[in-house]
Amino acid sequence: MSTPELDIRTVEDPDSLVAWPAGQPYLSCELAAGELLSAYSATQAGQIVAVCFVKDSSNMRDQPWATVVGQPSASVALISACLADHPSVPDGGQLSGCTIPRAAYESLRAFLDLRGISWAHEDQGAPWDWWWTDTAPTPTPLFDKVQWLDGREQGVASKIKELLNLASPTHWAGPENPVATRWAGIVDSSGAVLCCAAQTMRLPGKPHLASVATHPDHRGEGLAVAVTGWITQQLLQEFPIVTLGMHADNDSARKVYEKLGYRCDYSWFSSGFASMPASNL
Repeated sequence: MSTPELDIRTVEDPDSLVAWPAGQPYLSCELAAGELLSAYSATQAGQIVAVCFVKDSSNMRDQPWATVVGQPSASVALISACLADHPSVPDGGQLSGCTIPRAAYESLRAFLDLRGISWAHEDQGAPWDWWWTDTAPTPTPLFDKVQWLDGREQGVASKIKELLNLASPTHWAGPENPVATRWAGIVDSSGAVLCCAAQTMRLPGKPHLASVATHPDHRGEGLAVAVTGWITQQLLQEFPIVTLGMHADNDSARKVYEKLGYRCDYSWFSSGFASMPASNL
């Protein structure tokens, strides 16, 4: 039996994608009404199987970015439709890059190569995963060592940045980033920060963890489990869900999040077009 063809259409009301049931909880945690420039749907046998949306520039990106959510095999057709409406891409124009399901990485790269668009070559882009939980983790023995850190205080901020620069040099949310609203961590007797995690809040009511880092001399001691678990527990007393993202090759972080009950429902590949830096996820 042949596979029904994909029907690619422009979504007349891009904001309607926020509530697309098959894209939850990712869409409602990552999108806000009014920030989508355009959107496309892929329908097969009368059912929407994937969507693509173009998000306006944000605190993380200077130019709009396209993202595909849903059936990986629809990625090429959806990105093709998106490019047709944004033809300035090869010249470094309106779109800066795209995120797709990781299973579609090879097919999209081959398609863009034929279009003369450099995407996911050499140091362009990276695979990453999106995690979420709505269940508070069980406390570990080090929970009582974790505390809120005042990232607005210059001395504390300096110690957090010192740890991040050493343990997580590609972090995107430092104390100076206004999206990082709260910090939790473990400090030693001298006040040095041994492990930290940031609560970011780009959308109201949707906390996203970032900049989880442990000093190299203290890895393997359970600090990351304690800090991530503690801040997750605290946030779930205020909010219904907590999310986070990580580079796919970070096996140590993966074990931490799995132990704490986080679910990895989305595996992505993100890359800018042309010369966009690889770490801009």
